[in-house]
Amino acid sequence: MTIGELAAGAGLAPSAIRYYEKAGVIQAPPRANGRRVYREDAVHQLVIICFAKATGFSLTEIKLLLHGFPPKTTASARWKKMARGKLVELEAILTKARAMKRVLESMMSCRCRTLQQCAQGLARSEKKWRS
Repeated sequence: MTIGELAAGAGLAPSAIRYYEKAGVIQAPPRANGRRVYREDAVHQLVIICFAKATGFSLTEIKLLLHGFPPKTTASARWKKMARGKLVELEAILTKARAMKRVLESMMSCRCRTLQQCAQGLARSEKKWRS
Protein backbone atom coordinates (compact mmCIF):
# COMPACT_ATOMS: atom_id res chain seq x y z
CA MET A 1 0.00 0.00 0.00
CA THR A 2 1.21 3.54 -0.71
CA ILE A 3 1.82 6.20 1.93
CA GLY A 4 -1.36 7.98 0.79
CA GLU A 5 -3.43 4.83 1.24
CA LEU A 6 -1.87 4.18 4.63
CA ALA A 7 -2.47 7.77 5.71
CA ALA A 8 -6.12 7.61 4.64
CA GLY A 9 -6.61 4.30 6.44
CA ALA A 10 -5.08 5.64 9.65
CA GLY A 11 -6.65 9.10 9.47
CA LEU A 12 -3.25 10.83 9.34
CA ALA A 13 -1.39 13.07 6.96
CA PRO A 14 1.40 11.42 4.97
CA SER A 15 3.81 13.90 6.58
CA ALA A 16 2.96 12.44 10.01
CA ILE A 17 3.91 8.98 8.80
CA ARG A 18 7.20 10.28 7.39
CA TYR A 19 7.82 12.04 10.71
CA TYR A 20 7.25 8.81 12.67
CA GLU A 21 9.69 7.07 10.35
CA LYS A 22 12.32 9.78 10.80
CA ALA A 23 11.84 9.68 14.60
CA GLY A 24 12.30 5.89 14.56
CA VAL A 25 8.84 5.17 15.91
CA ILE A 26 8.01 3.10 12.85
CA GLN A 27 10.44 1.50 10.48
CA ALA A 28 10.73 2.83 6.96
CA PRO A 29 9.24 0.30 4.55
CA PRO A 30 10.98 -1.06 1.50
CA ARG A 31 10.63 0.94 -1.70
CA ALA A 32 9.49 -0.04 -5.13
CA ASN A 33 10.22 2.39 -7.98
CA GLY A 34 11.26 4.97 -5.38
CA ARG A 35 7.95 4.82 -3.49
CA ARG A 36 7.33 3.48 -0.02
CA VAL A 37 5.41 0.21 0.00
CA TYR A 38 3.70 -0.51 3.31
CA ARG A 39 2.39 -3.82 4.56
CA GLU A 40 -1.24 -4.05 5.62
CA ASP A 41 -0.30 -4.27 9.33
CA ALA A 42 1.24 -0.78 9.21
CA VAL A 43 -2.25 0.61 9.88
CA HIS A 44 -2.35 -1.30 13.18
CA GLN A 45 0.94 0.24 14.28
CA LEU A 46 -0.38 3.71 13.51
CA VAL A 47 -3.58 3.04 15.47
CA ILE A 48 -1.44 2.11 18.49
CA ILE A 49 0.68 5.25 18.02
CA CYS A 50 -2.41 7.49 17.80
CA PHE A 51 -3.98 5.88 20.87
CA ALA A 52 -0.77 6.21 22.87
CA LYS A 53 -0.40 9.87 21.88
CA ALA A 54 -4.03 10.56 22.81
CA THR A 55 -3.45 9.06 26.26
CA GLY A 56 -0.39 11.22 26.94
CA PHE A 57 2.56 9.12 25.87
CA SER A 58 5.51 10.91 24.29
CA LEU A 59 7.10 9.70 21.07
CA THR A 60 10.03 8.40 23.09
CA GLU A 61 7.64 6.38 25.25
CA ILE A 62 5.77 5.14 22.19
CA LYS A 63 9.02 4.03 20.62
CA LEU A 64 9.79 2.13 23.82
CA LEU A 65 6.34 0.54 23.77
CA LEU A 66 6.77 -0.64 20.19
CA HIS A 67 10.47 -1.49 20.10
CA GLY A 68 11.88 -1.44 23.64
CA PHE A 69 10.74 -4.83 24.89
CA PRO A 70 12.00 -8.31 24.10
CA PRO A 71 10.18 -9.55 20.97
CA LYS A 72 8.15 -12.18 22.82
CA THR A 73 6.73 -9.68 25.33
CA THR A 74 2.96 -9.65 25.05
CA ALA A 75 1.05 -6.49 24.24
CA SER A 76 -0.69 -6.62 27.62
CA ALA A 77 2.63 -6.82 29.48
CA ARG A 78 3.93 -3.83 27.50
CA TRP A 79 0.82 -1.76 28.21
CA LYS A 80 0.83 -2.63 31.91
CA LYS A 81 4.43 -1.55 32.36
CA MET A 82 3.98 1.65 30.37
CA ALA A 83 0.63 2.48 31.98
CA ARG A 84 2.01 2.15 35.51
CA GLY A 85 4.61 4.82 34.83
CA LYS A 86 2.16 7.08 33.03
CA LEU A 87 -0.38 6.80 35.87
CA VAL A 88 2.24 7.93 38.41
CA GLU A 89 3.10 10.85 36.15
CA LEU A 90 -0.57 11.78 35.68
CA GLU A 91 -1.24 11.64 39.42
CA ALA A 92 1.57 14.16 39.98
CA ILE A 93 0.09 16.41 37.28
CA LEU A 94 -3.38 16.14 38.84
CA THR A 95 -2.03 16.95 42.30
CA LYS A 96 -0.33 20.06 40.96
CA ALA A 97 -3.43 21.06 38.98
CA ARG A 98 -5.64 20.76 42.08
CA ALA A 99 -3.21 22.95 44.04
CA MET A 100 -3.18 25.51 41.23
CA LYS A 101 -6.99 25.49 41.17
CA ARG A 102 -7.15 26.15 44.92
CA VAL A 103 -4.74 29.08 44.62
CA LEU A 104 -6.63 30.58 41.69
CA GLU A 105 -9.95 30.19 43.49
CA SER A 106 -8.49 31.99 46.48
CA MET A 107 -7.44 34.82 44.15
CA MET A 108 -11.10 35.33 43.27
CA SER A 109 -11.50 36.96 46.68
CA CYS A 110 -8.60 39.38 46.10
CA ARG A 111 -9.44 42.91 47.24
CA CYS A 112 -6.09 44.51 46.42
CA ARG A 113 -6.19 47.89 44.70
CA THR A 114 -2.70 47.60 43.19
CA LEU A 115 -0.47 44.82 41.95
CA GLN A 116 2.07 45.95 44.55
CA GLN A 117 -0.42 45.07 47.30
CA CYS A 118 -0.97 41.69 45.62
CA ALA A 119 2.76 41.09 45.45
CA GLN A 120 3.14 41.81 49.14
CA GLY A 121 0.31 39.43 50.03
CA LEU A 122 1.64 36.76 47.68
CA ALA A 123 5.10 37.08 49.20
CA ARG A 124 3.61 36.37 52.63
CA SER A 125 1.83 33.24 51.38
CA GLU A 126 4.54 32.08 48.98
CA LYS A 127 4.82 28.56 50.46
CA LYS A 128 1.20 27.86 49.56
CA TRP A 129 1.61 28.45 45.83
CA ARG A 130 5.31 27.80 45.07
CA SER A 131 5.59 24.07 44.63
